[in-house]
Amino acid sequence: MAIRNPDNDKLHDNVIQAATSRLDSKNYDIYTNPGSSKRNGIGGNYPDIILTKKGERTVKFIIEVETADSVNIIEATNQWKKYATEIKASFYILVPLASKNLAIKLCKQIGISARFGTYETDFFHNVINIHYE
Repeated sequence: MAIRNPDNDKLHDNVIQAATSRLDSKNYDIYTNPGSSKRNGIGGNYPDIILTKKGERTVKFIIEVETADSVNIIEATNQWKKYATEIKASFYILVPLASKNLAIKLCKQIGISARFGTYETDFFHNVINIHYE
C-alpha cells in the first residue's frame, strides 16, 4: 500500500470510483479495494480494481491506481512487480497524465510489463478524463 499525503488518499479513492463507473459493467463483474480496504483479493494481493467476465471467477484485468506521489521506485518494486508477476491477468497502472513517462521508466527499470491508463483532474480533484492505452 502506497504512502500518500491525506489529500492524495481522497484523490486515489475518487479515481477508483470514477474509473469503476466508466468500466464495462455489462460484460464484467467489477471489484474494488479503495483506501486500505482488503475485501477483494487474488492470492493475497489486493489491487485497486479487479475485473472478471460476468459470472466467472477468472480475473481478466487488474488496475492499480496511483497518484503523483505514489509513482516511485518503492511502489514499483513492492507492489507493481508483485501484481505483474503473481497475477495472471492484464495489468494496468492508472496514473496522472503527467506521471505516465515516469511510470513507464520505472516498469522498464524493474523489468515488468504493464499497460497504462492516465487520468486528469480539475482543481477540486474531480476526475475529468480517463484514457487507457
